[in-house]
This record gives sequence, C-alpha cells and structure tokens, in this order.
Amino acid sequence: MKWLLVLAMWSTSVAHAQVNIEKLRSVDLEDGLSGSVGLSTALSTGNVQFADFTGTAHMEFKKDKDLLFWIMNGRFAAKRTQSDLLEEPSISLWDEEAHFSNLMLQHIRYNRAINDKFWWELYAQYEYNEFLLLDRRVLGGSGPRLALLDAPKGGMWAGTSAMLESERLNPEGIAPSQSAEYIDVRWSTYITGTLTPSDTTTWVTTIYIQPRIQDFADYRFSAETGLNLKVNKKLSFSLDAKLRHDETPPVTPDGSAEVLTTDMRVSNGLKVSW
Repeated sequence: MKWLLVLAMWSTSVAHAQVNIEKLRSVDLEDGLSGSVGLSTALSTGNVQFADFTGTAHMEFKKDKDLLFWIMNGRFAAKRTQSDLLEEPSISLWDEEAHFSNLMLQHIRYNRAINDKFWWELYAQYEYNEFLLLDRRVLGGSGPRLALLDAPKGGMWAGTSAMLESERLNPEGIAPSQSAEYIDVRWSTYITGTLTPSDTTTWVTTIYIQPRIQDFADYRFSAETGLNLKVNKKLSFSLDAKLRHDETPPVTPDGSAEVLTTDMRVSNGLKVSW
C-alpha cells in the first residue's frame, strides 16, 4: 500500500477539464486501500496581497479483479497589487474581481479486469471552472481499456468510451447568442505510455481526444507528459507539462475578454511516500 503527500507545487495557467487519471493510476497495485493527499498554501501582505490554496486527493481500492479510485483537484487564488488598490480601493483580495483561479474537479472510476490485457471501465465526473465560464459539468461514460504493450521497462495502454455530458455555462459571462445549457454525447479516447529506464526514473505520457458525436469538428484535446525522479525511497521530484485545447470554447460578449482555445501548464513538485 502506497500513500503520496505533495509537499510543494509550483504551476502556471489554469487546470484543465480532462483530468489525467493515468499519472495517478498505480501499477501492480496490491489489494487494499492506497492513495494520496496534498495541500499547498501561499499568503502574503504588503506591496502585493496574495492568497493561493490548492488541494489534491487520490484514493484507490483494489480487490481481486476490481479497482475503484477517486480523484479530486481544487484551487482558489487571488491577487491585489498596490496599483490595483489605488485604482479600485473598494475591491479586496477576497472579492470576485481579484480571483485568478477558482476551480474544482472530482472524478470516480471503476475498472473490472477481464484478463491480463483487457479491462472494462465505468466513470463519472463533476467540475466547475470560473475562468472557463463553466458553472457545472457533469459527465459519465463506459468503455474498454486495452494493454498494447507490456514490457519490463514500460508499457502502453489505450481506452475508448461513449460519454454523456451535461454542461451549464455562466449566463452572465457568455454572449447572448451562446446557449447556457448543453447535453452532448462525446467519444472519449486516450492512449498512455510509461517508460521506466531505471528504478529511480519514470516517464508517463498521456493523450486524450474527445470529439462531440453530433459534430466531430467540436472536440477537446489534451496531452500531458511527466517525469518522476526518486531522490531516495521516500522522496521524489516531478516535472510535468500539459497542453489543453477546446475547439469551441464559450463565446463572450463584444468588448469582453475571450476564452482562448488553448492553455499550457508547466508544474513541478516534491513528493514523499510511505
């Protein structure tokens, strides 16, 4: 049984809608409960008022051929400089106008092993993201997962599923021509590879694509690669990069900042395990 605690994390940009469960999925997991939990905070006053709270959690339970795991990511961050306070003194650090990140995502997934190379997956997810104008997204799906390559130094797996998605956008932030509520069916497919050149080094790369069944030109794409280096048996260092693309982001009113189609994030951190 293995537990991971995130001690430190530095990241840029926003969190992405497609959660990468593959970098958290354990290999050769023993029966029982395992997981991770992390919390990072940063507070400052003076010339810059700044608050940043990030929480992560991950739990897995395995028994024989059945695996159930849950993932949660959340972040709140806000900033006010002296220039901001001079221009708008009535806006405090905790007011909505000072936020630059406010999001939460929860994902639960069940795997049933059919044999050594074939699994069936069932999953559900809930999320909101203030800066993608997303008040709520609820989805669920099911499909197969296949082992494409299983070698001593690494492996490759792929999964595909039908996914039903219900989405509500912030009606105050979108253009009048944009609908606030959607129910869509998407085809969600991923491929992931793991390379372990040594006992202290692991490299995981995952690609997701999720076109809308009614219109394949409306798709979401996510690619993430991460390197994990063990300093010793308990301490490791991670470096991750992620690209997210939404071909049809929410449309904003004229004169308002648009929601960009593409985001990129780079992060690194320290972990201790026991």
